[in-house]
Amino acid sequence: MIQDRMLRIGILGVLSTIPGEIASRIFVHFGFGKFGIYELSSLIITFNRPVFTIGLMVDFLVSSVFAVLLYFIFEKVGSCHLVIKTTVGSLFAWLVCELLFTTLIEGKYIDIRPINDYYSHIFSTIIFGITLGLLLKNFIFKS
Repeated sequence: MIQDRMLRIGILGVLSTIPGEIASRIFVHFGFGKFGIYELSSLIITFNRPVFTIGLMVDFLVSSVFAVLLYFIFEKVGSCHLVIKTTVGSLFAWLVCELLFTTLIEGKYIDIRPINDYYSHIFSTIIFGITLGLLLKNFIFKS
């Protein structure tokens, strides 16, 4: 059993990315989206070459730090309605990341993505937020 609370929270953040990536892969497979979440994350490093493994590492790092930050926020403001709070927090993080990504990379290094790609990533972000909220509720903020 992992005794370090921050490490456990980081691992829960990492695990929460997996269902969102599965959803984004399903969207890409059926032609609804252009990039999966991990591929899109890799473009932050590679600029024009979407690579699954690099995106996996970037997404794991960002999600673990995000989960730890949310934990500290929930320690201050309370952990009731945890799933709603993590979902809203993840949507806000998606908005910030999309603004940065669109400003820095899209149009310069890769073609502008279709609007469906944004919708698939919003849906995947909601899945991430719900999963993170449920995991934090069951493993960290047990009543």
